[in-house]
Amino acid sequence: MDAILRDLTPPQREAVQHIDGPLLILAGPGSGKTRVVTHRIANLLHHGIDAHQILALTFTNKAADEMRTRVQGLAPGRPVWMGTFHRFCAQQLRRYASMVGLSENYSIYDTSDSKQAMKRAIEAAGVSTTHTSPEQIAASISHAKNRLIPPEMMTDASSMTARDAIAARVYPVYQQQLLTSNAVDFDDLLFHFARLLRENPDVRSSLDQHYRYIMVDEYQDTNLAQYAIVRALSIQQPNLAVTGDPDQSIYGWRGADLNNILDFEKDYPNVTTVRLEQNYRSTPNILRVADQLIRFNRRRKHKELFTDHPEGDPVVLRIYEDGYEEADDIADQILDAIHNEGLRPRDFAVFCRMNALTRSLEHAMRKRGLPYQIVNGLEFYQRKEIKDLLAYLHLINNPNHDVALLRVINTPTRGIGAKTIARIQQHADRLGIPMLEAARRADEIESLPKRSASMVLNFVRLYDRLRVKATATLEDLLRYLVEETQFNDYLERTSVESTTNNPVANVDELINAAVEFDLQHPDEGSLELFLEQVALVSDVDAFEESDDRVTLMTLHAAKGLEFPRVFIIAVEDELLPHRRSRETEAQYEEERRLLFVGITRAKQWLQLSHCKRRSIRGDMRPVVASAFLTELPREDMRLVESSVDRDFFENEYSDGGYPDSWDLPAIQVGDDATASDDQTSQVQPPVITDEDVCQLPDHEGDDDVVREAVATESSYRRTAKRGKAKVSIAGGLKTAADLMAAGATPPGAYREGAVVSHPSYGQGTIVAVSGRGPKRSVKVKFADEEASFLIAYAAADLSLVQ
Repeated sequence: MDAILRDLTPPQREAVQHIDGPLLILAGPGSGKTRVVTHRIANLLHHGIDAHQILALTFTNKAADEMRTRVQGLAPGRPVWMGTFHRFCAQQLRRYASMVGLSENYSIYDTSDSKQAMKRAIEAAGVSTTHTSPEQIAASISHAKNRLIPPEMMTDASSMTARDAIAARVYPVYQQQLLTSNAVDFDDLLFHFARLLRENPDVRSSLDQHYRYIMVDEYQDTNLAQYAIVRALSIQQPNLAVTGDPDQSIYGWRGADLNNILDFEKDYPNVTTVRLEQNYRSTPNILRVADQLIRFNRRRKHKELFTDHPEGDPVVLRIYEDGYEEADDIADQILDAIHNEGLRPRDFAVFCRMNALTRSLEHAMRKRGLPYQIVNGLEFYQRKEIKDLLAYLHLINNPNHDVALLRVINTPTRGIGAKTIARIQQHADRLGIPMLEAARRADEIESLPKRSASMVLNFVRLYDRLRVKATATLEDLLRYLVEETQFNDYLERTSVESTTNNPVANVDELINAAVEFDLQHPDEGSLELFLEQVALVSDVDAFEESDDRVTLMTLHAAKGLEFPRVFIIAVEDELLPHRRSRETEAQYEEERRLLFVGITRAKQWLQLSHCKRRSIRGDMRPVVASAFLTELPREDMRLVESSVDRDFFENEYSDGGYPDSWDLPAIQVGDDATASDDQTSQVQPPVITDEDVCQLPDHEGDDDVVREAVATESSYRRTAKRGKAKVSIAGGLKTAADLMAAGATPPGAYREGAVVSHPSYGQGTIVAVSGRGPKRSVKVKFADEEASFLIAYAAADLSLVQ
């Protein structure tokens, strides 16, 4: 008993010693929650409660394993059932399988199995996927199951979208196929068991009597099905103890219901509530920053967070010029700390709102030889939509690449089915030629119907159009590829966008990578070189097996983890908070909780950062700092603003500022600046409308033109520093800065819709702009024809018409 209660604080001791009746443990971040839960289980065992009467439910196997190890240390030889909700339900369904139409040897479909079953069900239901996809239909059905909506009731659901209406037709067919196959998917494990308890009072009562003491970890993450299960098992024996924190509820987008924990005291009026408010993880200043942020939320349970740790370094807010500088500086900081402070790569984590933001970080880490891992997300170049586009590039570069052809011949879907592909492959094998060549001869394949042959030849003609662009800049090729294949339309139509992964944004990031590649290789750049770099990077990453790596992850994936040093990047409007969070106050508060979770992962040191500009679809555009930053306490933070020599562009962001709360101690870091803790400055952010992060505000004169010119000039400067920004104008070599100082028209002034005049072609309108730096080009529509110009060479002749 001494071991169970030793070194516990009074609130922890109160929770551990609680035995009968409902218990709510409100556990702040880093408050020793796992210690309290495991010591409480040991205390129950010490008081003579049989181990088989105790049930501990978690959300991860890792959490369950950790609890099991700790309990064994406190009460050896007393095995308590600990595991995830899904594992518990799976075991119970084995016992009661016949009551839900299954046999006890039923199969559990993994994601791949479920996807194939869904495709069969869609075909059997006769549903068209022109305006949706199997993945989107599966997501709708999953949501219905988590809400305990059976197939026959889905059509009656309120506020049904067009996608849900299609899913409602597939749902009963899909479920019948599962039953016929004696199978369930992951959602069915909860769905079937919750319905079993509701429809069979005797079973429910028997299990209620058996599991007299139930504990649920991370209760704020439970959905309706999980709530129904634990409620059903705690009626006769209401000894339900739940642990959680409403301030860390960040999974509403996948069905978690915050009301489950907020209303627990209503569900059990005689509940004992214990608040664990002492933090054992973070320094006081990190904790104060987090606490002040979360106080802006209304739907929460108030806690007074505190810690006995000594004051650490102030939380850093760092403002970068762009995302490339952000990634490079973070990698440099990590490398410096490893070399000079004795830290290890595993001591660092970088959090971001969406997976697409990791690409520049991956590049910066590789360039410096820093080992890294991406948690709960695929490496950028391994994501499906990126692999699809890379397969196109491989095929363009090498027409004999059969594997690439197999991936892209029907992506996006163009009516070329598996049988057609198999017949092409057989024809190629018979003649000993590449599959692309066999496809060119589709009308010679006797087993191929004329319509199928026509579809294949259409693809070949598309390929030939793409092949013509093989020697263009990588950016131009990619933009042309995405446009010709209507790839973004395909993704919008078929992909399931989540709050952490946006396939269209990933494509945009690939274009950003192309822009960066072109800037770094203005002379020797080629498609083959790019593909070689990607291939070598993938091989190296696959070979890396060490656990001593920098961690790159989304804020959602960071839940439950902790690191000595944490970077949170892109704390910007429309990213954090996410643009869709404006729909409801509940969604907006969840975004604030997400940042709170990220901040509270840091043990010793924390940096938040945002940029003045971020590359969006290859264009450097102004972005707005997150409104959440204005809610943080200035006295616990230190501002570090990165500055570059921008000449007369220094006032680019001088027409607006943060509220008074951002009069922070600052460090100006630049080529000619000396770092000093006692320097101060007023942060001046860009003034952008809240409606569109990409839309510049209305100002008098040509302010918007100048602002875009600044973004271009900054890009020129980065390239010029590498010695590669020289362009030829009027027979001489000049840098971009020379051009601007000489009064030439800024390259950024040549924008889509602008009217220009040319001595040979006359007056025309710019209809397209692409490229950056020395490769910026425009397409102009004149009276009789269209013509393209490289600004670096044509600026003297192509004048803007005011």
